[in-house]
Amino acid sequence: MRERQKMQTFDWFNWAGLFVIGVLLGLVIDGMVDLASTGSWRSIIVIIVLFGGWFIFYLLMERVFNLFSIGRWSAPRQLQKPRKPLALHFALPIGIAIGVIGAQFGLADMIA
Repeated sequence: MRERQKMQTFDWFNWAGLFVIGVLLGLVIDGMVDLASTGSWRSIIVIIVLFGGWFIFYLLMERVFNLFSIGRWSAPRQLQKPRKPLALHFALPIGIAIGVIGAQFGLADMIA
């Protein structure tokens, strides 16, 4: 079994960013559930369509940036990359859980 890479300085910044995004996504999920319970289905459909468009745009931009950063003009990639630290894998799900739980206790009202 391959060893996991140790957390480095940039990994901690990445973890913090993923955690904050997870908390915000948890708040959004709670808000969407509130909208669904009041019958605002049109709003939910518009939000999901806008999010889908943003996600497709993000995937396209990521491919363009990867073409220029690790494309044909750069050195060849390693055959086997070291595995990501475990903290990076759990940052987003833990952030989402804390966001949903925090929204129940009024975190969304504090932020807005």
